[in-house]
Amino acid sequence: MPIENVPWSQMPFGSFVMKTKLPDYIIERLHKDGKKKLQSYNKKLAGHLKSQFLYNPETTGWFYKETQPIWECFRTQHCAFHGIENIPVELDAHDLWVNFMKPGDFNPMHTHGGDYSFVIFVDVPEKLEKEQQEFEGTSAKPGMLMFEYTQQAKPRWATTGQSIKPKIGDMFIFPALLQHWVAPFKSKVTRVSVSGNLAILNKNRLPNDYF
Repeated sequence: MPIENVPWSQMPFGSFVMKTKLPDYIIERLHKDGKKKLQSYNKKLAGHLKSQFLYNPETTGWFYKETQPIWECFRTQHCAFHGIENIPVELDAHDLWVNFMKPGDFNPMHTHGGDYSFVIFVDVPEKLEKEQQEFEGTSAKPGMLMFEYTQQAKPRWATTGQSIKPKIGDMFIFPALLQHWVAPFKSKVTRVSVSGNLAILNKNRLPNDYF
C-alpha cells in the first residue's frame, strides 16, 4: 500500500529562542531613560563598546513589572518546546542595561549570567540597513545579532546558527548560556539595544532532573 499520510513528530533538540514585539511605550521609555546620566556597565560586559550603561532601579523595576506577561509566556513555550512540566519558578531580575553601539564597536562571542537573557532593539538607523544590503561577505551582516549553537554543519544537516536582522521593538529571549555575538558596522550611526538577565531562585525546590 502506498504511503499517503506520514506520521511524524519533532524532537525538542537545541535551544528555545522566543521572539516577541514590545509596545511602543516601552521602547520609547527605554530609549529616553537610556539617555540619562547612568552608571557605566562596561566592566561587567563582554562588548567592545564604550557606551554601555546600567539602568537605575526605578526604570528597571518598571520594565520588569510591565513585561511580566512576557516572562509567563516564555516559560509556557519554553517548557512545551522541551517537553517538561511547567513548574512555577521564582524569577529574579539581575540587571537591565542599554548598549549604544557605534561604528567599529562589536560584541565578541559570549554568554550571559543567570538563566534567561534577552535583547531588545530600541533604535536601528536606516543607514545601517543600507550597509547590510551592500555587504557581500558570507558571515553575519554589519550590526546583526548572531546566535550560535554547537559546531557548524555543512551540508545543512543541522541549523547551528541564526542571524538576526535588528528591527525596532523586537525582543529575543534565550537561555543565558546560548553563545551569541554582534557584528561591527561602519556607518556613522548609533544602534541602541537593551539587555538583561533573569535567574531562577527556587532551584533547590525543583526536581533534581529538571535542569
